[in-house]
Amino acid sequence: MELADELRDVVGGFKIGSRLFTAEGPTLVNRLVDRGDRVFLDLKYHDIPSTVASAIRAASALGVWMVTVHASGGVAMMRAAREAAEETRDSTRVVGVTVLTSFDEAACGEVGITRPVADQVDALAGLALRAGIDG
Repeated sequence: MELADELRDVVGGFKIGSRLFTAEGPTLVNRLVDRGDRVFLDLKYHDIPSTVASAIRAASALGVWMVTVHASGGVAMMRAAREAAEETRDSTRVVGVTVLTSFDEAACGEVGITRPVADQVDALAGLALRAGIDG
């Protein structure tokens, strides 16, 4: 919270990833939101559409500004995320993660992705566009 206080007037919001969220949970999100901060909850949701929609509703109820989903979850999952976000008063933004930055051609190959990384990014970005998510 001290770091947030120092950076509040310099940054547009605060990213909370899986490590910090696991350690501090929704309490940290609530504290930041209650102070008027925008929170980017970077948990990269990836599950069946109804489960992701429920998670997005819960994140939206916390007042988060933006959440991430894995675009590899498909159009139906991303649409469910978008629709759940739109149910909220402030409409939490949903953005898609295409390929993790730690993935190269070899890592993609290990999980069965045979096309070049750039082509995989383009394909998943196209799915995100079809799903109508925010980015």
